[in-house]
Amino acid sequence: MFGGPKPYTHPSAYATSTNEEAKRYDYVIVGAGTAGSVLASRLSEDPQKSVLVLEAGKDCTGILETKIPLTFSKLFHGEHDWDYYTTPQPKVDGRSLYWPRGRMIGGSSSMNAMMYHHGSHSDYDEWAQLGCKGWGYKDLSHYMRKSERFTPNKNRPLIDALHRGDSGNWHTGYSYLTEVGEKGFLGACKDVGIDYNADINTAAGSMGVTRFQTFIDAKGQRSSAATAYLPAEVRKRANLHIAVDVRVSKILVEGKKAVGVELLQKKGGQRYHVAANSEVILCGGAINSPQTLLLSGIGPREELERLGISVVHENDSVGRHLLDHFCTSGILCKAKPQHTLDYLGSDIKAIPSLVRWLLTGSGPLTSNVGEIAAFVRASDWQSKVGKGQLNVEDFSSGGKSADSADVEIIGAPLAYIDHGAGKPPGGESCYSMVPIGLRPQSEGTITLKTDDVFDHPAIDPKYWTVENDVNVLLVGIRICLKLMRSPALQEYLEPVPTNDDPEHFWWPYSSSDPDAITDEQLKAWMTKTAFTLYHPVGTARMSPKADEGVVDLECRVHGIDNLRVIDASVFPAQISGHPTAAVIAIAEKMSDILKGGQAGAAQTPSAHL
Repeated sequence: MFGGPKPYTHPSAYATSTNEEAKRYDYVIVGAGTAGSVLASRLSEDPQKSVLVLEAGKDCTGILETKIPLTFSKLFHGEHDWDYYTTPQPKVDGRSLYWPRGRMIGGSSSMNAMMYHHGSHSDYDEWAQLGCKGWGYKDLSHYMRKSERFTPNKNRPLIDALHRGDSGNWHTGYSYLTEVGEKGFLGACKDVGIDYNADINTAAGSMGVTRFQTFIDAKGQRSSAATAYLPAEVRKRANLHIAVDVRVSKILVEGKKAVGVELLQKKGGQRYHVAANSEVILCGGAINSPQTLLLSGIGPREELERLGISVVHENDSVGRHLLDHFCTSGILCKAKPQHTLDYLGSDIKAIPSLVRWLLTGSGPLTSNVGEIAAFVRASDWQSKVGKGQLNVEDFSSGGKSADSADVEIIGAPLAYIDHGAGKPPGGESCYSMVPIGLRPQSEGTITLKTDDVFDHPAIDPKYWTVENDVNVLLVGIRICLKLMRSPALQEYLEPVPTNDDPEHFWWPYSSSDPDAITDEQLKAWMTKTAFTLYHPVGTARMSPKADEGVVDLECRVHGIDNLRVIDASVFPAQISGHPTAAVIAIAEKMSDILKGGQAGAAQTPSAHL
């Protein structure tokens, strides 16, 4: 049961077998993740419209790890994770890289690090400049505020409430902040010349160092798309139906019109059909939405014919233009143990913090791990930290616009190794700094391995096929090397024996002379443990031109009536930040459009434009 008296039911209650007339709903939503939860809630507000949501995963209501902010990585590789891996990446030491994605109600919003971030003003204005009129910052910022219910905290930065929503479904606020983050990392940024930015969620942009706002409620629990948009009172609606543990094997298309979907519960199992009176809406994310389109015969002809899938509509953009935020290896600094959260990796040592969280909803377990970050532009820093060999090209949105970064450096008060699974030697405490490339130029693909929905597609992000992506991250690493030696951060760190071997655990922190480390050494080191920051986008991208994208400016699939894609796959370009707020804003705007209302008017304070 999902939080109320209405239980999930076997698909046969929602659908009939293929030789009978299919049961009909006005809207059939494929995926109850971040966008799907928003749409299910908003569209079912009209009691005259019936809404069916089909989710491959399970209910998230009873999963403690989805509620405790710090424990999200404990969901990795389990039943609530799609547990994806990329194809071997030639530029990253031939490694197949792990991609966690939430497989449950709320999707990845139920198992990510809860960064609440709009991205920069120029990111969305770039979308408009690419032809996606109506999707600029003024258009989306209204929905970002509409969705938000911000809870100020007297012990946290004082920010202008004009920029925060106060009546939305989605709770935001501040998580736990360690002293090493607040004084050490933030102070280190000041030491090296990175300005403080109290609120990165305004039209003024993200540049500078900031303490993250997170999607956390007043009880210290994660506020996911599931808890925000599908609480018990919403799920009780008579016109809203949610089925879990089902896979949509294809969209049913008659002529050039989507009329429903085919679904099943297990590999080789009974197939069911449901019909859509109005729309079929794909909300599977940057991997599953293109996979569903391809399985339905919508995509590149050569790929479909290779697998014997009948071509319903040829579109070479389906599954292409994949963009992801990629990280270098973390810079691991040995820290004084009383200042980090590594002790919470021990079930016994974590008991007092768990009791505190259960009783008060406060304390270290409300940490989102990536508690603080600096946003910078590599081209501004290469002459300050480089050796003159690098020629970093600026691909930040808006060019030299003051609000746009292409590097983010996250500070985390623990050893973030192997997506949280790795441990430092001897139980040492760590402070981690992770540089991230925010504006990658390397584009990848999502393609089918087989014509079976239960088989994962091939994920090939083609990391670092554009050399500039590597060079941008090299600048990020060298900024970290300055940060780790700054007086403010050194107050919280401990020395380690000098060791210039790049294979040593503490290298480059252990280096005898960090300034003498060559770019070649850093590049070789990066390839060993570089990893995703979990932000794939663009595989069903929006474009007004049918030959350049998958969906039009109202997220309708080009060439197929009554079919839309609404999720991160429609991003026309990658944003310079964390995408959950953008996905929810897109879903909110599309809900207004689908309900026939006028999309919200721009309400961005002009003083900040």
